[in-house]
Amino acid sequence: METTFDELVTKHTRRELEEMALSHGVQNLGGTKSQLAEAILEAIKKQEATKPSAPEKPKEVRMAEKLKANVAEPKPQRKKSGVMSKVSSTQSFSADIQKAGREMRDEGIRRRSKGIREFHSARDKMTVDMQSGARSMLDDAIKRRNSGLEAFGDSLNLQIKENRESAAKFNSASGQMRADMQRMAEEFQRAGKDIRSEGSRNLQRGLNQFGINVSSQIKANRKACNRIHSGASELQSRARSLQSDIQLYRNQDLSNYIRDFYYG
Repeated sequence: METTFDELVTKHTRRELEEMALSHGVQNLGGTKSQLAEAILEAIKKQEATKPSAPEKPKEVRMAEKLKANVAEPKPQRKKSGVMSKVSSTQSFSADIQKAGREMRDEGIRRRSKGIREFHSARDKMTVDMQSGARSMLDDAIKRRNSGLEAFGDSLNLQIKENRESAAKFNSASGQMRADMQRMAEEFQRAGKDIRSEGSRNLQRGLNQFGINVSSQIKANRKACNRIHSGASELQSRARSLQSDIQLYRNQDLSNYIRDFYYG
């Protein structure tokens, strides 16, 4: 009796299928139970194909035509008469009906087994495709995440570089401002000394030149002293005003500039 796919799957355990597979020369025992049953059937077919060829059977016909042929063409028998002839004819007809039914059942089992194999094959292919798609999606997500992290790192490094350059420029400008203020202070000090020196020289020159006329010289000297004192007072007032402006710039404008630069 021919072994069917359905019998292998439903009536045997996996251990029995593995033993049957080894007995038929199947080397690969992995996979599902259905795949193992298919491998056994393939091995059985190969073994039967290697046997001496039997007389060629007629081509398969449809089950309905086969049933009709079996029913319509009973096997030739020895003629019998009476009741025995009818009994023999009835038994022959019943046997033909049973044979055709078995053939139809076996054909249905084969078709169902083929459908089951096709279903398992499609299911396995769909599972592989889904796993491949999931891996592709995961790989793409990882690549996108790594690309985003690299772009963020590049932007962060660029911003740090710009901040360092801005801080260096600010420090350079601050140093230049301090140098300019120091130079201005020195220039004002030299200008004051020059004014005082020039006044003293003018006073001495006037005393030497107008020594004869003491009163007139004293009056002239007093006027000169008054002018010198007035000029010195004005210079000192301007120096104090400039120093006050510089101090105000340091305390207010410079601190506001630093605050606006960093915290804008």
